[in-house]
Amino acid sequence: MNPFVAHEGIYMLSHSVGLPGVGAEQAASNAFWQPWQRADGDIWTHWLSEVEAFRQQLAVLLNTEMANICPQTSLSSAVSKIIYSLPKPRERRVILLSEEDFPSIAFALQKTTHLGYQLKFIPEDTDTSDLTHWDQQMSDDVAMVLVTHVQSNNGRQLPVQQITELARDKGILSLVDVAQSAAIIPIDLQQWQADFVVGSSVKWIGGGPGAAFLWIKLEMIDQCQPDNVGWFSHQNPFEFDIHHFRYATDALRFWGGTPSVYPYALATNSLAHINTVGVESIRENNIALSNSIIQAIPASVLISPRAVSERGGTLILNFGQYQPKVISQLNECQVHFDARAKGIRLSPHSCNTMAQIDRLISCF
Repeated sequence: MNPFVAHEGIYMLSHSVGLPGVGAEQAASNAFWQPWQRADGDIWTHWLSEVEAFRQQLAVLLNTEMANICPQTSLSSAVSKIIYSLPKPRERRVILLSEEDFPSIAFALQKTTHLGYQLKFIPEDTDTSDLTHWDQQMSDDVAMVLVTHVQSNNGRQLPVQQITELARDKGILSLVDVAQSAAIIPIDLQQWQADFVVGSSVKWIGGGPGAAFLWIKLEMIDQCQPDNVGWFSHQNPFEFDIHHFRYATDALRFWGGTPSVYPYALATNSLAHINTVGVESIRENNIALSNSIIQAIPASVLISPRAVSERGGTLILNFGQYQPKVISQLNECQVHFDARAKGIRLSPHSCNTMAQIDRLISCF
C-alpha cells in the first residue's frame, strides 16, 4: 500500500485531514519552485502542466474526462459558482438537501435566496439511503437536489446513481458531494450521470487543503455561464484582449483568476499513488480493518451502518455513558480521532496496521 509521511500515534483522521504520501513534500516543492530556477523562464507553462496533471489524475480516479474537471479552492466556492452560472429560476425555485449535509455547502446555498431559490431540508432522522424518501421530497417545484455520497455525521453511503436517475426523470438537476468518498470508495461518474459533482483533496485523497474540484456533465457546459470569472475562465487565457471575453469551452470556464499551484502539485502526488494502488484495494483494506473494530464492540455502539454497501470509510461509535472514558483512553493511546454530536469518528486507512487496530480496540 501507499506509504505515508511519518507521524506519531495511530492516525484515524482521514475523514477530516488525510495524510499525504511519503515524498509528497519534495514532489510539491519541486513542482512549485523549480520553474523559477529553470533557464527557459516559461514559468506558467510549467505550473499549468502541474494543474493539468491534477486534472488527469482525478479523471482516472473518477472514470471521466479531464475536460469535465475544473480546479477549485473549496467546495463551497464551487457550489456558489455552479448556482450563479445557471439561469435564474422561474417555476422551479427549490433546492433540496438534507440536514445531514455538510454545513459549508448549505451556507453557500443559503446565499442564493435573493436569486429566487428556497431551501428545503430532508429531516435529520430520515433514512436517506431509502429512495422512497427522495421520491417523496422531489416535488414539482424542486430545481436542484444536493446528494452527499457519504454523510460525515453518520457515515452513511447514499445510493447516488439511483437518486440522480430519479432526479433526471423528474427534470431536476443533481449536485453530488464526494468529499467524504473520493479515494476510499470507487466512483464512476460515467455511471452516475449527475449534472455536477464537487469534491476535495483534503480528506481521503491526502492532498491537503486548497485543491478542491468541480465536475460538470458535458451536456451542461454550454448551459452554464459563471459570473465569477477571470483570465483562466477564458477560452485563451493568454490572448490578453481586454475587450474580448469568451468562456472556455470545457469545465475550465468555472476556474477564475490567477490560480494557486502548490496545493494541486501536492494533491497530484497523492492521487498518482492512489491510482497506482487502486481504490478497490484501498477500500478492501478499509473494510477489513473496520470490520475488526465492529466485531469487537457491542452492536448498540455502532452508529454508522453495519452493511458495507451502506457505509463509507468512517466508523461512528457512541459508547453512551462510557464515552468520556473511551475518549480519554484513546487519547492516552495516541489515537488521532475526532468526535461529533453522534459519536467518535474513526477512519481506518492504509497507514494503519492490524497491530494498531488491536491497540485501538483495547481502549474500548
